[in-house]
Amino acid sequence: MKKFTTKDLAVCGLMAAVMCVCSMFTIPAGPVSITLSVFGVLLSAVMLGRNRAVIATAVFILLGAMGLPVFSGMRGGFGMLTGPTGGYIWAYIPMALIVGLTGDKVTGKFRFPAVIGACFAGAAICDLLGTAQYALVTDTGFGAALAVCFAPFIALDCAKGTVAALLGLKIRKILRL
Repeated sequence: MKKFTTKDLAVCGLMAAVMCVCSMFTIPAGPVSITLSVFGVLLSAVMLGRNRAVIATAVFILLGAMGLPVFSGMRGGFGMLTGPTGGYIWAYIPMALIVGLTGDKVTGKFRFPAVIGACFAGAAICDLLGTAQYALVTDTGFGAALAVCFAPFIALDCAKGTVAALLGLKIRKILRL
């Protein structure tokens, strides 16, 4: 495995900070808020690739778990990870992994469609894992939880994925990441 350079560590820290800022943009929408957190993770994954994106995402989650108010609604603490919406936060890791790996492995004219598809898949996985934890913690049936936690968000998350793919690939090329 390649050693991490100072540049790698700097971009990981920067993207963890971007995720923190994205989480500040929250619109309460019932039991699950609309937030730009997913966009921050997707952008990080597209820009940084698998290893760096997973590290940046883990740093973001650890900051929030330690109590810093970096999760949606300016909240933090380990209770956020075990609460009704904690599944969304945990799901950021596999989302970063899937999208980052696709950005690393696919090149040429198929890169953009592959990355956009990975962003859609990553967002769907995030929404499904978040819905599963919501259903378990709130003792809601999975079908009812899907109607509240998945259906209203998937189109918006696909839009976030499209923008993240467009911006992320351009920034990745400019920064030579």
